[in-house]
Amino acid sequence: EGIEPKKIIKEGLSEYFIYTIEGTETIPNGWSKRLRSLAADEVPLKIQYRFRPAEYGEQLVRMYLLTNDEKSKLGTSPLPDGQVRLFRDNGRAGLSYLTEQHTKYIPVGDKIELNLGVDSEVIFEQIKLRSFRDSFWMSQNGTNTYKKLQEDGVLKVQNFTVSGWDDHQIYTQRIRNYSAKPIAVEIRRSYAGDTIFRSNLKPALYDFHTVQFDAAVAAGKRVDLYYEVVQHQGYLAKQNQVTLEKADVQP
Repeated sequence: EGIEPKKIIKEGLSEYFIYTIEGTETIPNGWSKRLRSLAADEVPLKIQYRFRPAEYGEQLVRMYLLTNDEKSKLGTSPLPDGQVRLFRDNGRAGLSYLTEQHTKYIPVGDKIELNLGVDSEVIFEQIKLRSFRDSFWMSQNGTNTYKKLQEDGVLKVQNFTVSGWDDHQIYTQRIRNYSAKPIAVEIRRSYAGDTIFRSNLKPALYDFHTVQFDAAVAAGKRVDLYYEVVQHQGYLAKQNQVTLEKADVQP
């Protein structure tokens, strides 16, 4: 018969937890022993692909996301600093090693985020489709007088120099999912200066210069997410932030 695991009584003392383990333990001099604190089966997790250059570099990474709470069957206490090792059932009565990651103290209710790195079955590309400039403004030398350049591109006043314009770039964020399951993707991109982000991607501002949007890609499919970035230059730049505009952007 199998040996029943020892019961562990947990008590709280301020921000600390005291664990009482039934029975006795023998620890040789100079040795240490680890005892199981908790066991949890079928912990719910979310798989998400993220593009966050500030955190993960210029690559799309696969994340396993869990929450340290009772609903997720992970117990009712914070998790201490430690090493998390992730394995997967290989279908042959064994386990395949996926990743290992050090985690810091995780309070109750906080997320546990495990980075599995790049997935070779998901191809992530940003492709520039078009680039152009328009809305040229001229300033008269030695004055504060500004005039917009005529659409025909001909300036009929002498002693004027270019002082402002708009840079346009049209992109597609192309994602190809060669895996057997649909995937959820979160993308963050940051832009300096006075910028307009145009798309029908339902973006949101993560902060004043970072745009975030989501996408879903079915198994074995490809999606193209089109958007336009307009950056005001020189005289036209009035603020240092991104403005969102809804528009049907075509390649």
